[in-house]
Amino acid sequence: PVCSVGCGYTCQVGRQSRKAGARRARTRSAWTSRKQLPPLSLVMTPAMTNTITDRNGKRWSIMVVPDKQCSVNSGLSSTRGGKMASYMYAHDGLGRERLKNPRIFRGDQWLDTSWENALALYAGLTKKILDTDGPSGLFYDCFDHGGAGGGFENTWGTGKLMFSRCRHRWCASTTAPRTTP
Repeated sequence: PVCSVGCGYTCQVGRQSRKAGARRARTRSAWTSRKQLPPLSLVMTPAMTNTITDRNGKRWSIMVVPDKQCSVNSGLSSTRGGKMASYMYAHDGLGRERLKNPRIFRGDQWLDTSWENALALYAGLTKKILDTDGPSGLFYDCFDHGGAGGGFENTWGTGKLMFSRCRHRWCASTTAPRTTP
């Protein structure tokens, strides 16, 4: 997995035993090692773990940890990425509130749609605007957590799309105001 800024993470997955019971499931992570790890070699927090159920009803323990090989974060945990496991979809956890499908607003209600339909709609509207008005016809709103990301650090993928592919030149960024001396 990659957080929204581009930090790399690895996901450790372990099948949860039915005999383990709820207590063991809460306290045991998916990360297991036959030999003891050196002190401070791996940071593990409760937000890095979760129990998910697949479509076949099998329960899995997951742990999402920073990837030491990633050049963006070099194995360090970020605010968003460090808790990625906690908001992975789980029918009985925090992730149950996540959308499972894209939605479109028609009339006065939100309707579920397929990924194919959502992407076709987004791409079609974007192409129509670009063909009619050019890049200045697009409006792009984003936020930045205060780094040097040029206003799209938290939404790197859409920023790359808007600025590189759609040739957009401006964005509205909701970064905290900076003062100059």
